Amino acid sequence: MTTTSELKGQTVLITGGRRVGAELALELAERGAKVAMTYRSSRQTIEETIAAIRERGGQGLALAADLSDPAQAARAVDETVQTLGGLDALVNMASVFRRTPFLMLTSGDFDDMIAANLAAPYHTAVAAARAMLEHYRIDGRQRKIVNIGDWATERPYKDYLPYLVAKGGLATMTLALARELAPAVAVSMVQPAMIDPPPEFSEQDKLAVLKQTPLERFGSAADVNRLVLYLLEGTHFVTGACFRVDGGRFLGADG
Repeated sequence: MTTTSELKGQTVLITGGRRVGAELALELAERGAKVAMTYRSSRQTIEETIAAIRERGGQGLALAADLSDPAQAARAVDETVQTLGGLDALVNMASVFRRTPFLMLTSGDFDDMIAANLAAPYHTAVAAARAMLEHYRIDGRQRKIVNIGDWATERPYKDYLPYLVAKGGLATMTLALARELAPAVAVSMVQPAMIDPPPEFSEQDKLAVLKQTPLERFGSAADVNRLVLYLLEGTHFVTGACFRVDGGRFLGADG
């Protein structure tokens, strides 16, 4: 791999990544970055992505971890640092998106969504930030954390209450971490709308979403990853910012 990217030789840890994260990992490797990816239930996809990186001459690491457990999150960070030689960026991408109609809510729905969508990125970010601060004290070079949120935390839709509560907490965490970690670590958030419709979505469901999207299409992994890559290598003057990548859904449809 030949590249002139600023990311060449840097280490990036991506949590999850069945779809968008897998494509991001390959993009990072093409830029010469060393890539670690965690998985809980998507072992095959993650290991295939890391294998593809290695086949192209890059360095990659696949890690099994339940990141909602602080000890496992810390272990994933430690293994990344020890195996790949440091930690320059974290992309908190792992997420669980599940419909939970209000009249069918259980306490377990809340626990599951908080564990996957708030506790896991929190524990991983704290562990990563500790390693980053230690390295910053040595070389004075800024590190990055990018969290993947959801545009709808600012304009909630129905039937996803526990999910949106957790993602709202993640948005607040992004701002608080940016304040805590500056200037050593820049922390930001990307808030996509629907990238790939969930398997349970009917054609009617899909059409309803498109009608609410001014740009009249679903997003792609590339739409998200171009912004993530910009935050990782294109600027060192952004922190505490949340960016919607939603095709205009926040604005609502005409009429």
